[in-house]
Amino acid sequence: MKIKQSVHIRPLSPSDIQAIMTIQSACYPSALLEDAAHLVCKQQQSPSSCWVATKECEVVAYLFSHPWCGDTPPDLNSVLPPANTQQPIYYLHDLAVHPQARGLGLAQQLIDTALSWAKQHAFAQIRLIAVAGAAPFWLKQGFKPVFPLNEQILNKLSGYGPDTHYLEVMI
Repeated sequence: MKIKQSVHIRPLSPSDIQAIMTIQSACYPSALLEDAAHLVCKQQQSPSSCWVATKECEVVAYLFSHPWCGDTPPDLNSVLPPANTQQPIYYLHDLAVHPQARGLGLAQQLIDTALSWAKQHAFAQIRLIAVAGAAPFWLKQGFKPVFPLNEQILNKLSGYGPDTHYLEVMI
């Protein structure tokens, strides 16, 4: 008899940052890693829209998201301007699942939590940057490429490495 493992989604707290750093390092190339201080700032900028997934009380996945204004996506390793739900775009900044926790549906649970939050706060548009081959996953979630891409956006995307896409979905 197989016992179902306990999986929960809960708000992300600053005390989760070390576990998030471990997951981030397991999921991304070094050029895409954000430092702990900036991750804490992102969580503090929009604490009600950042979550972790835990399995047996251990953080195994996370999602940073926040309201955003403007066509150009936010920078990595930067402090975000103050958030408010009057900004027109809901931005999924970073979703990662530790390789050892993949296949448990954690990414979908985190996305569903974020979509619910976005709808509750009357956002109509969600954007993200899909990196390192993640675009097919996001396309299955209903996201489409953002067009047109101006020179400023193209320059920013080039810093994320090959196979990077700026995507959006209307909700």
